[in-house]
Amino acid sequence: MPLYLTIIFIFFGSLLVATANAGELKQASFKNGVKLVVEEDHSAPVAMVQIWLKVGGRDEVPGKTGLAHVFEHMMFKGSKKLDAGEYSKRISAMGGNDNAFTSTDYTAYFETVPAARVAEVLGMEAERFAHLRLRDVDFQKEIRVIMEERRMRTEDDPNSRMFEELSAASLRLHPYRNPVIGWMQDLKALTINDVRAFYQQHYVPGNVIVVVVGDVDFEQVKNTVAKTFGKMKARPVDARFNPKEPESFGPKRIQVRLPAELPMLAVTIPLPVWQPGKNDTEVAALALATHILAGGRSARMTRELVDKQRKAFTASAGYDPTAMGLDLWYAYALLGPKQSPAAFEKALWLLLGDMAEQPVLASELAAAKRNMIAANVFAQDSLYLRAKEIGHLEVVGIGAANRDRWLDAIASIKPADIQQVVSQYLLPERSTTGVLLPVKKAATKTPKKKNKAEVKS
Repeated sequence: MPLYLTIIFIFFGSLLVATANAGELKQASFKNGVKLVVEEDHSAPVAMVQIWLKVGGRDEVPGKTGLAHVFEHMMFKGSKKLDAGEYSKRISAMGGNDNAFTSTDYTAYFETVPAARVAEVLGMEAERFAHLRLRDVDFQKEIRVIMEERRMRTEDDPNSRMFEELSAASLRLHPYRNPVIGWMQDLKALTINDVRAFYQQHYVPGNVIVVVVGDVDFEQVKNTVAKTFGKMKARPVDARFNPKEPESFGPKRIQVRLPAELPMLAVTIPLPVWQPGKNDTEVAALALATHILAGGRSARMTRELVDKQRKAFTASAGYDPTAMGLDLWYAYALLGPKQSPAAFEKALWLLLGDMAEQPVLASELAAAKRNMIAANVFAQDSLYLRAKEIGHLEVVGIGAANRDRWLDAIASIKPADIQQVVSQYLLPERSTTGVLLPVKKAATKTPKKKNKAEVKS
């Protein structure tokens, strides 16, 4: 039994039942570059179908940011055999649901459907993938929707605006510096010809990964994919943009002045991401260090900086070890009226310095391991999350076959490993700090009404 399963059995023995019906991963590749990954689970007559594309915000060129997300919207506007909205209506009629999401690294389209309808769903997915109808009238409507989405999620939210500016300042080359939704000036300049060119360049068979998890038979799904996605003509696949970010020569700082109620401080640091067999211990230690800092109410940032020292009214940190090229580790605090950014910043670096100098307690490390492993096992209850993990690992180049290796790495980490990575990577000289400083909204003058007698014709 793998070490991580032993730990789970000791502390959460009942959780092993959750994955009892899950089968091993089965994979197939087709001549045109399409890849299929299936995990059979016969516990219920349901299946999750996900179509993953190796295309996201990182594949856009300067001046054309937001195209990957725009295209996600256009995929629901009809194809040669499907009218606009018909795809989702058919999914709903069979008792299923569908949606999509875009990130810097990928775009994915997914459906939860009765297992008996998987072949039909794959046929429809292949139809709209290969024969999408890209009309300017649809684009003009969707681009307005997307611009309004950007206004609501980012431009009207000072904390989101600050993080967007901080990401752009933190990186010089890596595409994570750009927002997935795109910069507003780019969205305003995009045309239907940009969308069509993006489609021709990136929506090619070699960028497709079909993931199916549920009550299916691998050979039947393989046969269906061979007749749908597998029949598409092979086309050239562009190498993905994944530059090596230059090391910083020292700390960087930005100030963002926006209408806001309260100040905020955030810190970012570029960190390495997981390369199985090369840096398992290092990256697993970084993930555990982040969890010890910010994994819940009893984590160090909340316990020390919020509850005990009162340096912020909320604080957290995050790190994604399964990104591409690097990940921007972050820590942030939302501050109250009498709490200063400088005081929180000083306390944060003292907290990180202590973690580098003093080994974490064995009990604290063991609790972090249990929490991270248990969260992974709990996620196995969800067909959606299982398929998403498979697709994500495939798209970023890690490979879904390595997913158990990650939990083994987490289980093997020692206190000295935590000290090593914190002292090597989580340093002020490698950081970019952003401070949101609230400014008062300009007073809006109410126009003085003219006397009717003064109105001239």
